Amino acid sequence: MKLTVVADQGGKILSITQFGDVGDKVSGITKAGVEAGKGHSVHEVDVPRELEKTPLLDIHKGYKLDLKSKQLVKA
Repeated sequence: MKLTVVADQGGKILSITQFGDVGDKVSGITKAGVEAGKGHSVHEVDVPRELEKTPLLDIHKGYKLDLKSKQLVKA
């Protein structure tokens, strides 16, 4: 599973999203994305198996992004 993470220069997660299914409804969105602000960066991150069922809010609150390894680490 992959997540899109916007992080500040210290690796603090500012935004976290997961590409996903909209169910049996058509979303009407043909193209969407995130844009990083000044001093922020966007990363595609592989989620460790042990976090795959963890709610995104819990990942957002409890983890940060190691900018060198591009991996989620405990905050």
